Amino acid sequence: MRLTLVLLLSLVPSCLQAQASSINNSPSSVSDNATLTEMFTVDQKAREGDHIDWAKLTKDDEQRRNDLRRMLSAGGVRTGNDYFHAAMIFQHGQNPDEYLEAHVLAMDAVALGSKEARWLSAATLDRYLLSIWQPQVFGTQFHGGPNFEAMTHNKINPAIVSDPMRSAICVVSTSEQDKVLETVNHGGKFGSTQSKEDHCK
Repeated sequence: MRLTLVLLLSLVPSCLQAQASSINNSPSSVSDNATLTEMFTVDQKAREGDHIDWAKLTKDDEQRRNDLRRMLSAGGVRTGNDYFHAAMIFQHGQNPDEYLEAHVLAMDAVALGSKEARWLSAATLDRYLLSIWQPQVFGTQFHGGPNFEAMTHNKINPAIVSDPMRSAICVVSTSEQDKVLETVNHGGKFGSTQSKEDHCK
């Protein structure tokens, strides 16, 4: 029942896509929130490099989420890019509610025309499902050692999402996911499960 509810929630923003896109693309459309864009940039840069202070990063992540909650309450998140940036910040959360919020924000971004948010909407749903001890459905989540050793897929339910459905939301096929694992487990770079198809760019 819980999984059914989550999947139904995922479909709600798509019903509003035409209306939302019309609003976002109208001559009076607002600009992206510069403060949120900077928050997103800082969030991403904090994860670069080989020597990350994880305790500090966790504290800074929490502060960003708190600032973002206030911004959301004040109506400061309005464009597709804004919602994408907000989803990226929340997907670095620590609990199911924050992962679910990241998923909802990503779906709002998709409804407002963000192509970048398509893959993120799948990844955040997978992350949420795993956080409530349910198998993921798209296959975007892996686990292993701190240096990407002995990587493997988190548990996945293969009966719900087909490869064409993955393609539609910009996730690579299961065979491509297997190649990602094979590459990293043979000493290569850990790749992405985000598709490079034209509709995802």
